Amino acid sequence: MITIDQLSDLLLKHLQGSLSGPEQEQLNEWLARSERNSRLFASINDEEQLRQLVLLYEWEETQNNETIIWSKIRQQTAARAVAPVRRLHTWRRWTAVAAITLLVAGAWWYFKMYRPENAAPVTKVETPAEILPGRDGAILTLANGRQVVLDSLGNGVVATENGTEVVLKNGSLAYNMPAGAATAVYNNLTTPRGRQFQLILPDGSRAWLNAASSLRYPTVFATGERRVEVTGEVYFEVAHDKTKPFIVTIPHGAELQVLGTEFNVNAYANETAIKTTLVEGSLKVRSGSAAADGHAVILEPGQQAQISNTITNAPVKTISNADVDKAVAWKKGLFNFEDASLEEVMRQLERWYDIEVVYEKGIPDIKFGGKMSNDVSLSGLLKSLQDMEVHFRVEGRRLIVMP
Repeated sequence: MITIDQLSDLLLKHLQGSLSGPEQEQLNEWLARSERNSRLFASINDEEQLRQLVLLYEWEETQNNETIIWSKIRQQTAARAVAPVRRLHTWRRWTAVAAITLLVAGAWWYFKMYRPENAAPVTKVETPAEILPGRDGAILTLANGRQVVLDSLGNGVVATENGTEVVLKNGSLAYNMPAGAATAVYNNLTTPRGRQFQLILPDGSRAWLNAASSLRYPTVFATGERRVEVTGEVYFEVAHDKTKPFIVTIPHGAELQVLGTEFNVNAYANETAIKTTLVEGSLKVRSGSAAADGHAVILEPGQQAQISNTITNAPVKTISNADVDKAVAWKKGLFNFEDASLEEVMRQLERWYDIEVVYEKGIPDIKFGGKMSNDVSLSGLLKSLQDMEVHFRVEGRRLIVMP
């Protein structure tokens, strides 16, 4: 049984990116011990300010109960003052909001630095802990079920699968196959909410995973096709190979078939439809079973295929003049809220900030427009949305939408 002191040391080194190989193995073993451990770790991993909390925290050496670490960290996190807001890039209507924010911040700094010595002391007001934006990170599940947390690892070999080296280099995962034939086994790359990650598949194809997504794939494409499975949202740049078509399996038995192309697939279960947007090349989208040829369409660049998330074997709907910029904005580090409903916007925020959205009295019928960087704290983003007469309050990691 891992002690609190050991667990706190491992967590601190994980946040500092200084885990040794044996220590990473110890952390992975603890994560694999129970689903509860994995959920708790994912939650804690979303709090970058935990670095300071762990440094200041005096662990109770006489106890050997993991519940203590989670309860006390949550208590301190809830009471912690707001962290500094990261740089906000805005466009269109948000430019004025950013300017006002900077003006208020400047006025506060001037008052703090130059107020008279005899001025009355200002009462300190405790504010909720800041919710920071997502960042790079993922969990790799190997063929034997062992999980490797990639957030804190440095460059180098992280695992070996039947002779194939799994290598982390500059924030991207890749596979180095041996000279001889290798036996294919399956790996699964998962991004929790609040995380994104990049992957180079064994054939050289590239994949970018958005938050709350997964990609299952073989460590070597040994057969006559290159087949992978997707949940959530993934952007692909597929390496050209006429002899091995690239096939993406998505929910409800639907699949995408390409030879070499760039496209984005959005297959979140809580969205109204699965949306596949073609950027370059040619792409065949088929709904339902393989026999449902009547439900197949061929996309051209700039088109989007939509498949209902609620109807089995639903026909494929083609959008000829799709908003490609909106579909791939996340890959460029942007929120694109053009013609987006409040529900659509809130679902994006839930995934990126790892929060729960609750509607106090129904869902307001509001449409949004414009773009902004996703490299901004939740409070900074909410200030921009409030400029459009949308009101919120934050309770822990719950965002409550008020009428």
